[in-house]
Order: sequence, then C-alpha cells, then structure tokens
Amino acid sequence: MAIGQAEASGKPQMAIEKMVEGRLRKYFENAVFMDQKFIMNDTMNVKAVLDNLSKEVGSSVRVVDFLGMEVREGIARQETDRSETVAQVA
Repeated sequence: MAIGQAEASGKPQMAIEKMVEGRLRKYFENAVFMDQKFIMNDTMNVKAVLDNLSKEVGSSVRVVDFLGMEVREGIARQETDRSETVAQVA
C-alpha cells in the first residue's frame, strides 16, 4: 500500500504510519532471508534458529550459501511432443 493510498483513506496520520510500518515489516519478512520463517518451525525466523544453534554448539554458526525456492499452487503441466524435444537437443 502506497503512502498516497493510505492518506486517501482519510485515516489519522498515526494510523497511516502504522499501516505503512506493517506493510514494510511484512515485505521484509518475505524478502530478507534471515527474517524469513524457519521451515521446520514457523514460530522462529532463520536468524533466531542460527543464534540458538550457535549457543548450543558453542561456536558461531553462519549461512554461507542457500537456495531460494518458491512454493506455488496450480502448477500446470505442459505436454510436449518428444520428437520436438529430441530435435531441439540434437
């Protein structure tokens, strides 16, 4: 929600600020890896899991590399002619 949209709603300035902060927080929870929910326990974010693991092993634990994946519904299967696929590869 853009600030202009929030202002057009006629709400008080304080409410608009809270709306914008909430939208930004939600965006960063989805976009920033360390703020994303941990897949095995969605009550914790990745940073909290790493902090707990660091305490448990007595050494710093950090992420060196990761693979991003997106889960979506309704993936359509595309049927292809196998002869076309073989011709494209050859």
